[in-house]
Amino acid sequence: MLLTLGFAVLLLTLVLVVVSASAVHIERKRLLALADSIAADAADAVDLDAYYSAGVPAGTTQAGGPTTVPLSDATVRAAVDGYLASAPAAVVGEFAELRVLEPTGSPDGVTAEVTLGATVRPPLLPWVLAPWSEGIALKATSTARAG
Repeated sequence: MLLTLGFAVLLLTLVLVVVSASAVHIERKRLLALADSIAADAADAVDLDAYYSAGVPAGTTQAGGPTTVPLSDATVRAAVDGYLASAPAAVVGEFAELRVLEPTGSPDGVTAEVTLGATVRPPLLPWVLAPWSEGIALKATSTARAG
């Protein structure tokens, strides 16, 4: 009887840990999906000064070859802030302590890089997960090329 009770407690603890770890993984995937959509939106944030500063738009050859949309850190950051401000509360409100982290911007002038951070609290907190009871910090980075 005692051995059965011990195995039952061990099994219950294992189930609670697996459920909590799965919940954290799902939250990270949702944060990554949000970062992907924001990066795709920010890839269209053209830097007008860079586009019109030269006689030939950035990314265009003299023969009229393919063009790229020039990006800057400021335009990408403004696009990220605008996206988060206009996003429905159902999308942004799902994450506790959602914030934009560094590096967010355009490292090479044609790529939008977005890094988001959030805190997730495991839904089930058995004594095994007590060190993380205040939450687990998540970070997701996504990039999108302007075209």
